[in-house]
Amino acid sequence: MTQAPAQESSSQVLPDPTELLIKEARRKTRRRRLIVGEILLAVVVLAVVLAYGIGHIGNGARPTTPPGPSSALTQSSVAPLPVGTVINASSVVAIQMFTATRGVAIATFWNKSFTTIKNSYLTTTVNGGTSWRITGVLPTGSWYPSVLGAEQIAFVSAREGYIAQPAPRGPLFTSNGGRTWQSIAFAGESPSMSLFKGDLVVSAERCPTGLVGTNRCVTHLGTFPLGSLTPTSDTVIPSLLAGSTKVAPQVLALSGSIGMAVEGSTLIATSDSGASWRRVTNPCPGEGPGEAQLASDSRWYMLCGRGVGMMKAYNWLYKTADSGRTWTLVAKGSPLRDVGTGNIGPYAVNAFGVSNDGREMWIDGGPGFLEVSSDGGRQWHFAGTIGAKTNITGPYFVSVGHEVWMPIEFGGLVRATRASSWKIVAESSGP
Repeated sequence: MTQAPAQESSSQVLPDPTELLIKEARRKTRRRRLIVGEILLAVVVLAVVLAYGIGHIGNGARPTTPPGPSSALTQSSVAPLPVGTVINASSVVAIQMFTATRGVAIATFWNKSFTTIKNSYLTTTVNGGTSWRITGVLPTGSWYPSVLGAEQIAFVSAREGYIAQPAPRGPLFTSNGGRTWQSIAFAGESPSMSLFKGDLVVSAERCPTGLVGTNRCVTHLGTFPLGSLTPTSDTVIPSLLAGSTKVAPQVLALSGSIGMAVEGSTLIATSDSGASWRRVTNPCPGEGPGEAQLASDSRWYMLCGRGVGMMKAYNWLYKTADSGRTWTLVAKGSPLRDVGTGNIGPYAVNAFGVSNDGREMWIDGGPGFLEVSSDGGRQWHFAGTIGAKTNITGPYFVSVGHEVWMPIEFGGLVRATRASSWKIVAESSGP
């Protein structure tokens, strides 16, 4: 399916807002680091309050962002639940589905104040996510819920797969459903993982001590045969701008051997797990790419955004059928609403998902706000709040066919079998 070049993309000279692109490309990494700092500061303040006796810990209250991987916050003496225990979906924080009924998930249990992780488990479902059976316990400190995408777990079956650990540690591998774990020799910041014909493809940014986020960093892409603890290839994503930007190339999306990265205002892509890279057209008008979905080897989607906050953002959805050589504008979104092409809502995008055939699409526009499209992104419909609590939101979507799941940010699961059938499977007990 060949698409003509978009009038607003490859047919005109695009601006080169390097600073804006750098900020957007590093949004998720920066958000994770801010989470760590904010939670540690909150812990210090809480300790002072307790010392002077002028406050107390509320019953079941939790912070608005999950804590980072500080050892003080992830250590727990609570005995783990036994393997074989069946739990509901209220503790699910990361998910991968193999079919409409079978999948794996990470389930995390917190203390009442949601400041300490008791234990995290590898679990499996055979009923579409309604219930989950514990198959293994994650090592203490090896996992924390985050706002990163689906690239944090990669499984070939319920028994064999990988999870990303908090930076700068490398991923963990299990071959027995999480009963035992082995460390993968591929440490770094901002890891992303994907499976390609049974091999693990993983990216990691490595920086000199104290120089994270500078042009002294390099981003590696490694390939591991299933179960191997060392890579068969370890390549550096090349700088095509000769060090003229402030940061190393950043991975936007990985899907098997296909990958897309951004450096400055330049998009680059690989089709061979990083052995070679080429420039591709940046379709985003005046902004850096925000969310990329690689539906196949050549059919990709890019959701560009500008602005923050509810009802204040501008969005553009593009697609390509020729691996980024040309892009077609599919839909727009604007606070002005009457934008002439599509009707994406004016929400700052938190998550973006696309079904494999490109017909069904989903946008999480912030706590409790969901938009869906059933015609390839041309028209969007506001699905409204997806539950009684207004703070429900999720970091990414996972789909099989036209069925879709979204893990709730603090624990829980939302599922839809069609665009209009969104239902909360379960959610955690916090606010």
